[in-house]
Amino acid sequence: ESNKKLRQIKKSFQVSDFQKSERDFAFVIDKIFKIGILEKIIKEIDEKIIQKVTAFDIYEGESIPKDKKSVAINVILQAFDKTLTENDLDQISKNIIKDALIASDE
Repeated sequence: ESNKKLRQIKKSFQVSDFQKSERDFAFVIDKIFKIGILEKIIKEIDEKIIQKVTAFDIYEGESIPKDKKSVAINVILQAFDKTLTENDLDQISKNIIKDALIASDE
């Protein structure tokens, strides 16, 4: 019976046959702005294509204003119905930058 459960769980996992792309972004945001919120905002830009959003580096100090932090974020992009073109990726990247900047400035 435990075997059957495992198969059902596996079925609900969607796996795409299409190529995965990764993009890294760096944002300078207020120190008090929570990184988890920034990750969530980015994920919500296009939940069908943005598979994973992970902050991997936080920097404060030289060249960053005292009340700010620089956050590096890795975004994994993958569609379930096609391979994303450079154009698709550029458009999503622009939206990520725009929405993240608007959100962290509010």
